[in-house]
Amino acid sequence: MIKMELITQKQLVDLGLTRYVTKQIVTQLTPITKIKRANAYNVQEIIVSIDNYLNKKRIKQNTIDSLKKVKNILVPTLDNLVQGEFGSDDISEIGNLAQKIMAKSSQINRKIAKLERRSQEIKGRYGKK
Repeated sequence: MIKMELITQKQLVDLGLTRYVTKQIVTQLTPITKIKRANAYNVQEIIVSIDNYLNKKRIKQNTIDSLKKVKNILVPTLDNLVQGEFGSDDISEIGNLAQKIMAKSSQINRKIAKLERRSQEIKGRYGKK
């Protein structure tokens, strides 16, 4: 089973995007599932869609800044663990320990990134007046 990170349009708006830009980003995407009544999209697909949107020529600087900010929040939530190649010689135990450390570090970084994303959502939801 592959664990995918999901995000809704409401969460993207709470992170700082306008409804229009959010709609433009998800218009070509297929929702993975529903969370309550909202369509949920794969975070990787959202990041690719943001990159595609940033490649357009006529975008205001404010929109570019908000898209980059959201992308910088979303990218660390992905699983970026790369397995190291360790030989089966005398240092195999050290290699196994290094892999465990890398896995744990990646897990912690993902949790921190999720908390930062949630913090930005809350600021976006309650910080606007």
